[in-house]
Amino acid sequence: MPYYLLLSRSITHAQRMSRTLERAGITARFFRPPMGLTDRGCSYAVRVGEGSLPAALRRLREDGLMPMRVFYTGSDGSFSEITI
Repeated sequence: MPYYLLLSRSITHAQRMSRTLERAGITARFFRPPMGLTDRGCSYAVRVGEGSLPAALRRLREDGLMPMRVFYTGSDGSFSEITI
């Protein structure tokens, strides 16, 4: 199932992003990103569903919690970075 990964700079940032999205009714789980998506050892990712990205970004922008990078994961499991 396709989804988006929102990369954050730290676990604290990922936790804040996840809590903000959950409060807005958007399912968002945080975890360590797959190898190769970041060169920062302390980065974390927040996963949101394919249809939730516009609302998620809008909510994160309102709360000043924008992600560093955003990746789309297609049904084949490959990652492609998108610009926001």
